[in-house]
Amino acid sequence: MSIEFDAVILGGGPAGSTVATLLAQAGKRVVVLEKEHFPRYHIGESLLPATVSIFERLGVHDAIRKTSVLKPGGKWLYGSHEVPGDFTRYDDQASFQRTPYSYLVDREVFDKILLDRSAECGADVRYGHEVVDLIQETGRVTGVVAVDDVGNRAEYRGRLVIDATGLGAVIGRRLKLRQPTVNQRMGIYAQYRAEPIHRDAIDGWFVGQMFYDGWTWLINLPDDTISVGVVLPVERFRKISSSPEELLDRMVRENDLLKNGMTPNPMRMSEVRVTGNMGNSSKQLAGEGWVMVGDAGFFIDPCYSSGVHVAMESATLVADLILQQPDGVVIPATAFRQYESKLRNHEKYVTRMVEAFYMASRNTTLQKVIVTMQDSFLKSMRRKFVTFVGGDFSKNSAYITRVFLYSKFISWLFPNNTTLPENRPDYLVDPVVPFVPPANIEDREIRKAA
Repeated sequence: MSIEFDAVILGGGPAGSTVATLLAQAGKRVVVLEKEHFPRYHIGESLLPATVSIFERLGVHDAIRKTSVLKPGGKWLYGSHEVPGDFTRYDDQASFQRTPYSYLVDREVFDKILLDRSAECGADVRYGHEVVDLIQETGRVTGVVAVDDVGNRAEYRGRLVIDATGLGAVIGRRLKLRQPTVNQRMGIYAQYRAEPIHRDAIDGWFVGQMFYDGWTWLINLPDDTISVGVVLPVERFRKISSSPEELLDRMVRENDLLKNGMTPNPMRMSEVRVTGNMGNSSKQLAGEGWVMVGDAGFFIDPCYSSGVHVAMESATLVADLILQQPDGVVIPATAFRQYESKLRNHEKYVTRMVEAFYMASRNTTLQKVIVTMQDSFLKSMRRKFVTFVGGDFSKNSAYITRVFLYSKFISWLFPNNTTLPENRPDYLVDPVVPFVPPANIEDREIRKAA
């Protein structure tokens, strides 16, 4: 059986549902082939303010607001020092000046809201459908073959096949376009039943804490749920004689942020999940008959919570490009040149800031410089940083390049000022300077967490 569509969308996450909704709203015949059944767990609960305007365009902002925790910003702990990113302190380049806030979301709920909206707008959403092959004719992808839960195979053909399969990257893998990035790190994470104690987590802020070449996160979600995770180099994990479960449980017991940031004895309510080799990219983002959106195109690192925004922004750009084409006309790969250029800029500048982030995690002098900048007269630089972490990744490119080069210079100039404690093979757990609970937390709460 073969079915014809204007667009065949592979994957029903935020990228796939966004492009599906926008095309369906315009009257296009769209199918979404999603391998899993919703609701389903997914990482990536911390969102950015630049995405809020996309929620409004899709017609889902109210539903997301009602099921999420309001997020005013993010805060990083460099030992006992705090580096805040308050979303209201943007510069004049920020796209989110009208909505300087975002949300912390349960992805089971969030992703279902988005995909339900696609179906509501007229998209044909098919759960339990796994893509097993591409259909190619004279050098052009013209469709896919998918198998449903009971083994039925069908062909789905369209003017364009849109790969929104995330790190699975169906088209990228089939066409051998995937390549690792320089940031080969992995994430280990789970959800816990607990209440936040850290002041900023209580108020809805994302809170993360650096250690040498890695970091931990604590995210306050609805319904007394806290997302906890650790990111570290793949090679480092291979040298640790612990399973992912043992490592994460130990972090919860001993890492300063996690131990003191939520109520004692948290109950793990999900399995411990692992995402290995998170940094990946594709050699090209579009070709004859196909285009990639979101993580299927590239994913760098979760430290700036960029994944969902890049997914939904790239999907919006692709939908708008499709809607600019005449009805019934085959869309050439050249139509996506500007799209690829913009996404490559996102990739380049996010990569530079991620590399600067990890340089700071390894060098005490660079950390001191960053903390000093937060307290200095350099307000314009702080505002440019907030614009970046708010989701405007390609703006202020000169600032981003300066941060990257300056971080490399400081790291080269002071190579011995390392954050790696001597003779501490278990450095993973303890930051250089112990975490100090915020002064305005009630004494009883500090005693509970001790």
